[in-house]
Amino acid sequence: MFVHRIVNPHRFSNTYIVELSNDITILIDLGNIDTNEVISYLNEKGKNLSHVILTHEHADHCYGLDTLYEQIQFKLISSPACLKNIRNKKQNFSYYLEDINTFEVALQKVYEVTDGERMKIGGKEFLFIHTPGHSPGRMCIFLEDFVFTGDTILNGIKTPLSFPHSDKRLYNDSLIKLEALLKKGMKIFPGHGSPFFFDGNLIKQYL
Repeated sequence: MFVHRIVNPHRFSNTYIVELSNDITILIDLGNIDTNEVISYLNEKGKNLSHVILTHEHADHCYGLDTLYEQIQFKLISSPACLKNIRNKKQNFSYYLEDINTFEVALQKVYEVTDGERMKIGGKEFLFIHTPGHSPGRMCIFLEDFVFTGDTILNGIKTPLSFPHSDKRLYNDSLIKLEALLKKGMKIFPGHGSPFFFDGNLIKQYL
């Protein structure tokens, strides 16, 4: 298994290309990168894209979905709240941004995962944990010793909780839930910034 990180122009959010097997690949989040870069990477590596998984609904993490879907017919995975909000320009916040176009995600091939749901893709087992707080549709994705945390856990900085739909109480509850699941040495892939290894000190560092 191999993870390739792409930094998107808008707010330097991360898109992760995760190679699961000899031919199956998924994406975690998709910002305003030129989707041809994703296509070129897949073609060069001889990989097929089966799924895109969203950590949450903010524009810097879902902007390119419809454009990419016109090129590759993947299945989208998200939490129910995330799916609802990516279809609303005010809830995905693109309505308020000057440096990207306002949008509402239209693609219909979507699977909504429940909190704690497990799923196998490309022979690998995924665990989806809903972690609202930064936004209502937040979730973290566990994959073996990797954890894709979106904006719930960032590298060395506290998660912004100033959005209109942020909720500090829910965020605190989400951190407590995550601390019970995270193990020291797991590699965390955040929504912004470089990946890092979990040191076993989540609550003291982020609350």
